[in-house]
Amino acid sequence: MLTCLTVAAQEPDSLFVGIHQAESQYYSRVFDTATLRAVASPVTPATLKSRKNGEPAFMVYGWHPYWAGNTAYLDYDYSVLTHIAWFSYEVDTATGLYTTLRGWDITPVIDHAHQQGVRVMLTVTNFGSARNTALLTDTVKQWNLINELVYQLKKRNGDGVNFDFETVPASMKSNMASFCRRAVRGIKAELPNAEISLATPAVNWSDAWDLKALAEICDYLIMMGYNYYWSGSSTAGPVAPLRGENYNITRSIQEDYLDAGVPASKLLLGMPWYGYDWPVTGSSRKAGTTGSGSSRTYIATIPMVNAYGKKFDNDTDVPWMSYQKDAQWRQMWFEDSLSLLLKTDFAKKRDLAGVGIWALSYEAGRPELWNGMKAVIEGTVSSDGSPAMPGTGGSGILNIIPNPVKDKALVSCYISRPCTITITIYDQDGRVVEVTEKASLPPGIMTSEIDAGKLAPGIYFCVLNTGEGRSVRKFAVAGN
Repeated sequence: MLTCLTVAAQEPDSLFVGIHQAESQYYSRVFDTATLRAVASPVTPATLKSRKNGEPAFMVYGWHPYWAGNTAYLDYDYSVLTHIAWFSYEVDTATGLYTTLRGWDITPVIDHAHQQGVRVMLTVTNFGSARNTALLTDTVKQWNLINELVYQLKKRNGDGVNFDFETVPASMKSNMASFCRRAVRGIKAELPNAEISLATPAVNWSDAWDLKALAEICDYLIMMGYNYYWSGSSTAGPVAPLRGENYNITRSIQEDYLDAGVPASKLLLGMPWYGYDWPVTGSSRKAGTTGSGSSRTYIATIPMVNAYGKKFDNDTDVPWMSYQKDAQWRQMWFEDSLSLLLKTDFAKKRDLAGVGIWALSYEAGRPELWNGMKAVIEGTVSSDGSPAMPGTGGSGILNIIPNPVKDKALVSCYISRPCTITITIYDQDGRVVEVTEKASLPPGIMTSEIDAGKLAPGIYFCVLNTGEGRSVRKFAVAGN
C-alpha cells in the first residue's frame, strides 16, 4: 500500500511518503465518492465548542477521511471530539482550484457534527515537492485557491481550513509563510471566525519549516506525531514513540516546536489510530525488515491481538507483537488505548492546545480509544503520569478519582487482552468488603464505581485481578 524504498529507520528520506498521502493515493484508486450520500438527523444545531477567554479548552481534532464508511461519523464520540477535518480538497496545481472535493459538497457530516456542537474544517491537500513549488511560487494560483475555499466554506457552512502540504522543499520556506499570510488574510476577511491551521511534520528536517512564523500567522499547528517508523524502514519499530529512540514525540514537541518558539497554546499533538506490520527476519524486538510494511487501522489490530497477544514496550510506551504467517516472521507496532491515553496525557501535561487523530473511523465504533482520551480530559488519570502497569501482563489500575472519597469514586483500569476481571476492595486488615466481577471484557479502558457510602472511614485497597496479574491501588474514605 505504501510506496517507499527501504532506508535506515529514523533518518530523513527524500522518497518518504507520509501516511496522509499514502492512504489518500491508495484509496483514490478504489473509492467512489458518489456513495457518500446519506441523511443527517434534523436536530437543532448546538452551540459550537470553542476556546474561551484566552484559556483554550482541550481540543480533540480528528481528520475524517473520504474513504470512511457512509455511517462512520454516527459512531464518533462527540462528547470528546471538538473538531472534524474533512479530508480532503485536492489542489489542482495548474489553476489553484481543485481536482476533487471528495464529497465535501454532499456529505452529511457537516450538519451532523454541528448538531453536536463540533466544528468542521475543510482539509486542503497538496503532496510532493514539485506540486508545492508550482503552487507556492504563483500568487495567482494561490488567490484562486483562497477564493475557492471561501466559496466552499460559505456554501457548506464550514468553520475553517486545515492546510496539509507535505514534502514542501526547504527552498519554499519563506514562500510557505507568505502563502499562509495571504490565506489567513483572504479567508478571514470574508469569514472572521474561520480557524486556519496547518498539519506540520514531526521532525523539521533541515529546518525546512519556519514553524515559529507559521504559528504566529495561523490559529494553530497540528504536529503529525507519527511515521517515525514507516513502510520502508530497515527495522520494525514504533510508529509514534512517546520516548526512547533517536527521535520521538517528546523530543519533537520540545526541540522542533517549543524551543523554536511555537507557543504550547497553539500546538496540537497528532496521534495515530493505526500501526505498521512488516515482514521481518525473526521474532526479536525491532527485527530487520525484509520488505515493505503495511498499515493496519486500530480496528484491524484487534483480531490480531486476540490471536497472537501483544507486549507493551516500556522504552517507547507503544505495544507490539511478533507472529508467524506462512512460515514468515512478521512484526507489528501499533497503538492501543493505553498508548494513546499516555500520549493524550503528555499533551495535557505540556499544556498543548489538544490532540489530533489520524484517522477518524479507524476505531470502527469501539469506545476504548475515546474513553482513554476522556479519562485524561476529565482528570481520571494519575497526576504523576504513572499508569501503574504490573509486571509484563500490561493490565492495571490507572487511578481512583477522587481520592480521598466521601461518596462515590471512579476506578479507571486498562485491560491489555480479552478476559474476565475481578475488582475487590479490602480494608486495611485484609478483609474483603466488596467484590465486583465483569465478564468477557475487550482490551481497552474500563471504569468501575466505588460506593464509599457503604464503607467506614479509613484506608482501603482496590485490587484488580485479570488472571494474568494483580494491580493494587490504595485509597482513603473520608468521614463526613
